[in-house]
Amino acid sequence: MASAEHRVRELALDIPDYADPPYGRRYGRLKPFHRIGNLLELSGLTPENRAGERLHPGVVGVDVTIEQGYQAARLTAIHTLGMIRYAIGSLDNVVSLSRALCFVVCPPGFDRLHEVSNGATDLFLDVFGEEIGSLGRASVGATALSRHNCFELWLSLECASEPPTP
Repeated sequence: MASAEHRVRELALDIPDYADPPYGRRYGRLKPFHRIGNLLELSGLTPENRAGERLHPGVVGVDVTIEQGYQAARLTAIHTLGMIRYAIGSLDNVVSLSRALCFVVCPPGFDRLHEVSNGATDLFLDVFGEEIGSLGRASVGATALSRHNCFELWLSLECASEPPTP
């Protein structure tokens, strides 16, 4: 399979640059990612562009369809690719995706969370392929997320070793 950066170009994905302006301006002071050796933990990302415009805000199963939720999760995964680039320089430095924690705003009893979360994990498989892009996932129903977003993603991954500092 082609490299992840090559696949992004083939898929014509518009990946945001998280270097400028800095991440988190609307949500207060927070750390966008944390790296421990080869483990990279990303803070939560949403289907919200750098200008703060949200894709399909609301409650999945009430005012957001499952397909719209899927699209919101897919866009969130694209934003996650931007954060990965910001943290480690290139998507080609990803060794393996590890775990995704997906939050879906939905009413009590909604049991199709996985269909929404598939939007994110399908995108990761498209970009990274089965070997690198397959991951463990939990989809959790939530009553609310910041700014009425319908989806939020927390991602853990293994990345290539950092080059030694001179």
